[in-house]
Amino acid sequence: MIRVAIVDDHPHVAIALRTLLERTPDIRLVDETRRGSEAMNMVRRSAPDVLLLDLFLESGFDARAAVRSLRADFPALKICIISAHLEPTWIRELLQAGVYGYILKDDDYVSRIDGIVHDLAESRIYLSPQAHDALAEVTRAGDPEKTFSEREVEILRLAQRGLPNPQIADSLHISAGTVRNHLSAIYSKLGVHSRHEALQAAAERRLI
Repeated sequence: MIRVAIVDDHPHVAIALRTLLERTPDIRLVDETRRGSEAMNMVRRSAPDVLLLDLFLESGFDARAAVRSLRADFPALKICIISAHLEPTWIRELLQAGVYGYILKDDDYVSRIDGIVHDLAESRIYLSPQAHDALAEVTRAGDPEKTFSEREVEILRLAQRGLPNPQIADSLHISAGTVRNHLSAIYSKLGVHSRHEALQAAAERRLI
């Protein structure tokens, strides 16, 4: 059972999500609030697996700071931003802060929310198509194109599925040390320092 909580100050969004999530047998909506300031206590109280968080809520609410605090206290929590704003800089900063998704409200996400929630729960990054394209364009403009080998892309795709290094090694019939070496090369090419950051950057560049 995937436990979901919602923080959104627009009633129609919460109502639509609640209606659809309640129809999905293996997803349960466990809590919701309209105030960002209540997000931490809500997560502590309800222990969701996935948190759908509106980007702009009450005055003074800082989504980036909230994400960092939530990730520090609840590292297993998968946070997905829901927003009406398409700003690549914000998307990048939020991904760096630790979110696993960014949904635009004008995207037809409601009809696909069950699949999105399943992806998030399985540590797969989800970006609305417009957000994905805007972020990819900014990334291409800011960084020279780097070449990735077929093996490196295979490793990234297996890592995206949540496989640890030993299982990746078994799947590709190589040693765990070779996997680590490939990952080090991938991190260097992407300019990142962790698997989570690498998967985010690879998704931005459409490698996976």
